[in-house]
Amino acid sequence: MPLITTDIQQCAARLRAGDLVAMPTETVYGLAADACQPAAVEQVFALKGRPSSNPLIVHLASAEQVGQWAAEVPPAARRLMDACWPGPLTLVLPARDEVSRSVTAGQDSVALRVPAHPSAQALLAAFAGGLVAPSANRYMSISPTSAEHVAQQFADSDLWILDGGPCQVGLESSIVSLLPGDSPRLLRRGMLGQDRLEALLGEPLEGKAGAVRAPGQHHRHYAPSTTTLAFVQAPAEALASPRCGWLWCGAAQPSQGPALDLGAEPQAYAARLYAALYQLDALGLERLYIQLPPLQDAWAAVHDRLSRASQRLD
Repeated sequence: MPLITTDIQQCAARLRAGDLVAMPTETVYGLAADACQPAAVEQVFALKGRPSSNPLIVHLASAEQVGQWAAEVPPAARRLMDACWPGPLTLVLPARDEVSRSVTAGQDSVALRVPAHPSAQALLAAFAGGLVAPSANRYMSISPTSAEHVAQQFADSDLWILDGGPCQVGLESSIVSLLPGDSPRLLRRGMLGQDRLEALLGEPLEGKAGAVRAPGQHHRHYAPSTTTLAFVQAPAEALASPRCGWLWCGAAQPSQGPALDLGAEPQAYAARLYAALYQLDALGLERLYIQLPPLQDAWAAVHDRLSRASQRLD
């Protein structure tokens, strides 16, 4: 069974030995492995059940390490790194030849991030290298935002889990591609919004296009096992059923089934979303209904996750 611990030095030693350790970040908990050990990286894919065509993000202790992984760091990347690192931003840059293509899913680009969580920072400093760390969950299921979520996902494993408490951001990082010969592209939305990123870059971000693959883009992802429906107008017959659960966005209505209201503030909602999905998914309900937030830029990352975790109820 998994071991939840706060021993950073022992976790770093296990990573150096080629073992996996789940680590907290400010976004979600990641399933960490030494990015320079292909056998350890393969364990990540195997334990998650993640296809090898899905690239991994390399987590670093500081921006000073980027040159060990990226063949080129354009001025636009420097601007974003200076303003947003440590923090919930991943940059896709040209990869050095020596970067394992098992990390990049065969691509000649590498995704890099410097997390802000103090436990992640301490672990990366103790490890003194790059760690791949995709979300510490089974592929396509709800991302974990606590050590207990990770233990639930991998209950039949001997995984060590570094406990850093609840994640403060709660949704996966924004991913920006800055590759030679291409426009800057927003490959994945996070709580670091597009307007802020474009202001820092001084130019617009294009949408995802071309051959560059990024994590978390499967049409079904972040999903509960319970059938989940997203709505604008709540169906009255479902409100009357004790077998239906509800996740509200500040406008809760009376229901016979269990309900949680995450409020109408985007950052607070995002920080609690996955934990709420874990809580409701564990109840063995017939259906889970999620009230859609407003169509505003501040909610863009939440809408992205809900679109992959649920079906739209029209």
